[in-house]
Amino acid sequence: MKKIFIVFAFLATVSTLHAEEVDFSSTDYSFIDGDTIVFDGVRVDGFGFSLKEDALKLKFKFDLESLSFKLDTSDVVTYPGIGVFNGQCMANDAPVISLTTNDEGIEIENRQPFYSVNIDTTYKKDGEEFTIVAGDLIESGKTSYRFITAEDKPFVAEFDLQPNQVMSWNVSKSGKLMVYELTGPEIQNEDGTTSSGKMVSTGTIDGNLMIGPTKIVKAGIYKIQISLAPGLKRTNSFVFKPFNGNAQILKKVVNNTRLSEFLEADTLSCSKFQILLNRDETLIIPAPKNDDLTIKLVNDKSKVIAKTNGSELIYKETDKNNSYYIFIYSKGSNRNTYGNKISIVLEKPEEVAKAKK
Repeated sequence: MKKIFIVFAFLATVSTLHAEEVDFSSTDYSFIDGDTIVFDGVRVDGFGFSLKEDALKLKFKFDLESLSFKLDTSDVVTYPGIGVFNGQCMANDAPVISLTTNDEGIEIENRQPFYSVNIDTTYKKDGEEFTIVAGDLIESGKTSYRFITAEDKPFVAEFDLQPNQVMSWNVSKSGKLMVYELTGPEIQNEDGTTSSGKMVSTGTIDGNLMIGPTKIVKAGIYKIQISLAPGLKRTNSFVFKPFNGNAQILKKVVNNTRLSEFLEADTLSCSKFQILLNRDETLIIPAPKNDDLTIKLVNDKSKVIAKTNGSELIYKETDKNNSYYIFIYSKGSNRNTYGNKISIVLEKPEEVAKAKK
């Protein structure tokens, strides 16, 4: 989809006058209820907005009277200062949640958020049994825990999330059909009251399900409720593992840098790198060992410049010097690694001259 130049008067309702340029080329889009198209990650430029830093989520509903899709001005979501992102990958680092010290005395930054649940659970470690009491804080990403949901007491997990986290929730080993609801932060009304958070996603769980990945662009308490499917009785147990897939930090790379990455299973994590290419330089990223890894080259306006699935990525810079982002992630949920040296080849002056003839 090409760039669209338009004036958005509705943006006055979100503390800015208007946007003069709107770029849909890097968005993810989806259909809802058969009559609504959602564009997530629209880049905007104008008063108070920057193509490189800000984004919007826009909904267009089909209007029977005009037989066209019209913008739903009552449901515009703004992503101020969210930076470059594409799909499940975000260039900005997730916030540091806590610091720990390893055996060598080195501080380790933890970027996995904490959560609490409304029911107790027990687990074994080194032959000893431990209990996590309802309401205790649990760190995401470290361990999977088994929980039990009952007919009269659904499982509810609460997450205090921050922008630039990319959350997925892995539910596995469920013996019975269940339903889940993921809701966002409570809404503050103009009259001082609060309303329940908007539904982010909902669906059924039959055995195993990866919920997400969900880019967090608004801080607040997010809730996941998991219940037995209507009509089912008694209880059901399942294994629950949440994970912030944007826990890895952005690394700057140059010619001959070796990318050595480990992508954990059942997390939908993403590795990310920043690179500067000069005119007439060609970037070569060798192919991964299998086709389960996707490699994307994204510019500073969040647009995909080149993409491969399981094969070598080659891109030649024909414009002025530009900064790009390399995203590497698993298409599925398998444990995976990537280890190869990238190379930047500068075309010789005589080759440039021949190409121009």
